Amino acid sequence: MAKYHALNPPMSETVSDPMILVPVDASDPGGPSEALVELLSPHRLVVLGYYPVPDQTATDQARSQFGDEATEATEVIADRFAGQGSGADSVVVFTHDRSSTIDSIAAEYDVDAVLTAGHIGDTLDRILVPLRGDDNLDRILGFVGVLLRESDATATIFHVSESDEAASRGELLVRGACDRLEEREGVGPDRVDWRQEAGSGSVTSTISEVAAEYDLLVVGETKPSLTERIVGEVTSRVIEQSSDPLLVVRDK
Repeated sequence: MAKYHALNPPMSETVSDPMILVPVDASDPGGPSEALVELLSPHRLVVLGYYPVPDQTATDQARSQFGDEATEATEVIADRFAGQGSGADSVVVFTHDRSSTIDSIAAEYDVDAVLTAGHIGDTLDRILVPLRGDDNLDRILGFVGVLLRESDATATIFHVSESDEAASRGELLVRGACDRLEEREGVGPDRVDWRQEAGSGSVTSTISEVAAEYDLLVVGETKPSLTERIVGEVTSRVIEQSSDPLLVVRDK
């Protein structure tokens, strides 16, 4: 059953049992693709049905008018995931600010990752994991390890180098990440590889160009606030330039 924002969230768990927030526009929800259901349903999910409310309209007024409709639409999506996996809760929020609502619910439910909007095709088999350094590295790789163990997907650990010196450090980073996934996360060597590109333009443009070859990106937040991370310099531009969905791994 859908819950409104006031209810208490579940306790947090380790990244070995991740909880993922799936925001959907409750005013025009559509439905999750089979590929998304297949990839995410093995994990604990919170489906956030956010209902955008114009600034001049009170949220309580919109809720009284559209609350039942929004709740039903959100529950239908949650049931799609729950029917094939570990279960999915749902929460409905009428809001003037989508980004702050996602941030608030992500913190309230202590989720490990948040799905962003993007074009989801028939498959989500190829995952790109851009790394920029050690920020949030353990949680990113732990999350990727769980995704790979619970699916048939493959992952490419990716780094954009801006100089020869950065290329040397970057190769160590991505090779080490692959070793970590194989040795500590139990991922087969045929399921993960690494790639490095010289950034002839901006880092963001290079990531976006390479992302076109993949189905999904996994990136990590490096700031305390998910809102700050999503509107941060690199990730926000990747979101704007890439048509792929992203899973943003929270730095908790």
